[in-house]
Amino acid sequence: MAELVARSERIASRLREMGLRPGDRVSLIGRASLAWLDVMIGAMFNRCAIAPLSPVLTVADKEALLGDMKPGLIFAEEDFREGCDPNKTVMLEQLELWIAAGTGAGEPAMPEGDDLFSVIYSSGTTGVPKGIAHSARARSEFIAARPRPGFGPGRVAYVATSLYTNLSFLGVISPLYFGAAVSVASHFSVEAFVNAVEAEGITDVSLVPVQVKRILEHPEFNPDRLASIQFTMISGSPMDAKVKAQIASLWPGRVVDAYGSTETGGIATLDLKAHADKLDTVGPIMAGVQAAILDGEGNPLRRGEIGEIAARTPLPMEGYFNRQDLTDNVNWRDGIGDRPYIRTGDVGFVDEEGFLHITGRAKDMIISGGLNIYASDIEAVICDHPAVSEAAVIAIPDERWGECPYAVVVLRDGFQLGAEELNAWIHPRLARTSWPKGLEFMDALPRNALGKVLKRELREPFWRERDREIA
Repeated sequence: MAELVARSERIASRLREMGLRPGDRVSLIGRASLAWLDVMIGAMFNRCAIAPLSPVLTVADKEALLGDMKPGLIFAEEDFREGCDPNKTVMLEQLELWIAAGTGAGEPAMPEGDDLFSVIYSSGTTGVPKGIAHSARARSEFIAARPRPGFGPGRVAYVATSLYTNLSFLGVISPLYFGAAVSVASHFSVEAFVNAVEAEGITDVSLVPVQVKRILEHPEFNPDRLASIQFTMISGSPMDAKVKAQIASLWPGRVVDAYGSTETGGIATLDLKAHADKLDTVGPIMAGVQAAILDGEGNPLRRGEIGEIAARTPLPMEGYFNRQDLTDNVNWRDGIGDRPYIRTGDVGFVDEEGFLHITGRAKDMIISGGLNIYASDIEAVICDHPAVSEAAVIAIPDERWGECPYAVVVLRDGFQLGAEELNAWIHPRLARTSWPKGLEFMDALPRNALGKVLKRELREPFWRERDREIA
């Protein structure tokens, strides 16, 4: 820990020497690594905001996001430098040389409450995705609210999801704050995870559902090899009740299913072993959080009625970076002191015991491996093809990733196009994580009387007989 702090202080000093000031953005692009952590903490020590980007972005998407955030400096791995301004880019492989070129003078400046602490981009497919901005105060509140039994010296946390995601970003910050060690994996595999748990005595784990599922389904799965684990947080996408039951039965230690969003922070948590009869829920609303269920007109509904979930939390985003219009669109005010809530886009209800059920999503979003993918972005790319009249992209179940995009396409009259040719058009224009798993062609999309595409009808054959529904 002392070495990490010392290196981060030197990075903070180097940032100051290069003219970066509080509120300036520092972008990071690359695989998870200790160098990434050094830069992240160093930026914090100079009151700069971290703005991490996915390494699988297309060059055009990367340029758009960098143009949106306007970073003072970019730290990138050599493999992902294309699209970065060479005059503002430091290669992570050359971080030691960059640090050594500075004087290392000056004391670190810890973040203040109103400082811009981070900008997490919600997707990176086409156009300019939304940058979700958080203040240092909100991040501090998150650390205080996160379930963390026993965090401190002697505990070892493990993170194996990409550090540009909110789950991993906070999964690193929280244990470090309380003095625990952190083990960061450059990529996830079942074998690497199990070996790390055994070799390093991992006690605390942050995972997405697809990772847990892959571990449980591995032919050599043995819970005894995970015996050191005391606490596991699972978040990022929905889990079937059957999978939760399997986790509760086989996984060691306390296991919490956390529900929330990057915009809101945590909304509800479910202790799987303490509430074995409530595995079809995401748990009770967290302390300090107010939740409302809204109808289509934005009116609050009674307990048990289904509608869009909105939440008022102690750790919300400041807003969408540079997009006040989008921020205004997701805000809902309760009429009691005009208090602001954030609309999640998820649909559900609160039962008589106060447990929150998720029944679907109002937002047209696909969660694949814990990553948010927007169907509208994929549809826009497909519809740019001259032979395509319209397209609808839906979420279909996937055994590995939980959900994957699937495209239904209508061609213009007189045109012919095959799936292979259309994929050749799509792939260079989208991040790999947004490529449709499958394509099919229809003469027309199903619509209601108002002309809205009935995506439920398109999804129904894929989700039939599943124990949850995607709305």
